[in-house]
Amino acid sequence: MVRSPGRPGAPRVGLVVSRDVGEAVRRNRIKRRLRHAVRAVQLESDMDYVIIASDLVADAPFPQVMQWLQRAVSERDR
Repeated sequence: MVRSPGRPGAPRVGLVVSRDVGEAVRRNRIKRRLRHAVRAVQLESDMDYVIIASDLVADAPFPQVMQWLQRAVSERDR
């Protein structure tokens, strides 16, 4: 995850899922799961986030995805 100061207001999130991850169906599944996880995590306002996904997101249990995302956000806050 990369984080940078952005426009004032709500945080903006960009998702990067490489073609190396797999076919379009798999990439879209990863993006759907990440969008759902981002809604549940508290992100800092006035910030832009870029999440670079790995293929592990497609098959991991959703609580694990949430834990990875929460850890990435909390590590950046330190």
